[in-house]
Amino acid sequence: MIVIVTVILSIVLTYNQKLDLQNRKTLFSKRRTHDISYVNRLVILITSIIFLYINYKLYLISKKKGEDLKVYYLQIFASVLTIIASAIVLYVVSKETVGDEVADVENPII
Repeated sequence: MIVIVTVILSIVLTYNQKLDLQNRKTLFSKRRTHDISYVNRLVILITSIIFLYINYKLYLISKKKGEDLKVYYLQIFASVLTIIASAIVLYVVSKETVGDEVADVENPII
């Protein structure tokens, strides 16, 4: 449910950015957009870490049962890549602000 909410929020933020680029009235101010985006990206990072933890626990359970671990290695690898991407996006959002201006690269969707 959290992932769905963060994706919807990312879409709304992207639409807001589109309105700004078209010099139309936006849904949120630039500062508010940045704040929402920062919190959204932080939630995505935390969710990614939780997914990694869950995948690791499933790996340990499957290892005890003697199951094939190849799928779990791939899931853990994908979770690590997602955490790296989430951390980069969070870093960009936290660093790419100047006063009331917000960078155009702020709203990528993972």
